[in-house]
Amino acid sequence: MIDKRLLAAVSGVGLLVTGLAAPAAQAREPRDIYAPIFAQYKSITDARKKLRRKEKKGQPMSGDEYFAMAHACQYEEPASASKILTALSRSGCKDKAVDYFIEAGMRGTPEGFLGAAQKIGTGQATYMYAQMAYQLADTDTALRNDAAAEMAKLRPTAGDIIRVNAQAQSTVQQLLAANRYQTATPGATEGQLASVAPQLKWLDFKNPKRCTWSDAAQKVLQNSYAFDDRRNLPTIPAKVRVPGVKNWVTSRIIRPGGNSSNEIDIYTDFKGNWNGLTVLGLRYSFLEESDGYQATGIRFAEPVKTVAARLAASGFVVNADGSYREQVDKVDTFKYRDERGRQQTSRNIDGVITSVARKNGETLFLCDEVFYASYGA
Repeated sequence: MIDKRLLAAVSGVGLLVTGLAAPAAQAREPRDIYAPIFAQYKSITDARKKLRRKEKKGQPMSGDEYFAMAHACQYEEPASASKILTALSRSGCKDKAVDYFIEAGMRGTPEGFLGAAQKIGTGQATYMYAQMAYQLADTDTALRNDAAAEMAKLRPTAGDIIRVNAQAQSTVQQLLAANRYQTATPGATEGQLASVAPQLKWLDFKNPKRCTWSDAAQKVLQNSYAFDDRRNLPTIPAKVRVPGVKNWVTSRIIRPGGNSSNEIDIYTDFKGNWNGLTVLGLRYSFLEESDGYQATGIRFAEPVKTVAARLAASGFVVNADGSYREQVDKVDTFKYRDERGRQQTSRNIDGVITSVARKNGETLFLCDEVFYASYGA
């Protein structure tokens, strides 16, 4: 059965102005869409009320405004001491969020279709909206990955996929004809969905802002290497179980400074999707004869800009260009003389250190909470 909400939205396509140029697709996080809209109002609650008033009056609204309204309808201000103010701030449109997401998609904001799919959660409608988001994502690989993941998850229970795909394709063609979108890609095929890498929910951080890794991720990292004291180079690869990966994974060890170096890089290779990004594995670095240094990271296929934007939207403290960043809680400085007798100043911090950098065909995101100021580097 065709989703009634889609039929209602499609019926309005021809009523809108089609002579305007469709906006060019671009990679955006949900926050990149709704934050500029909310910034025009006193609060999210104020935005919700005024956007809904605008809709009821039939005033022109963009896809981004509908997307923001969908998010606003799911938001409620924290309870206050005043019962009256608390009641006034409550959302009365939570059941309209899906409709607003769909309308956002129909008006040139493809993230709206994915939002509708994720909000509905099950059944053919979810699959159909995810397929539409996939086709209209254009160059936004993160959006396409998320949409493919939704379809792959639902494929066994989505029923008549041929019919659902046909409806999605028909709607996409109507949107192109109405100049809501500039271009669309072919829909995801059975073969493509069968090869979709698993969703790596076990990588979800306990606290992104503090680089607090999940217990499952820490277990993988800790089991990715072993020591053999009989060897001149005691750190050796190990076989490790990675959640969602069928076979055991054998780590790789690289010594960036050669065999005479203390520095160790442990690579654990596997593939999956996390936060709309393609994961290639983990990397854990440390000094073989010291506890004073470590660097823990996830390796991605996407470029730095895409990875950094996605991470920032997920609550991580990262710079837009991926450059080295410190979130400083405490600083300790001390002076010393180098091998030539010159006075130098050393600086250690407690806090969080992050970076996103491209090297050897992959993007490495490093995220560590450090206590160098308190315990030494």
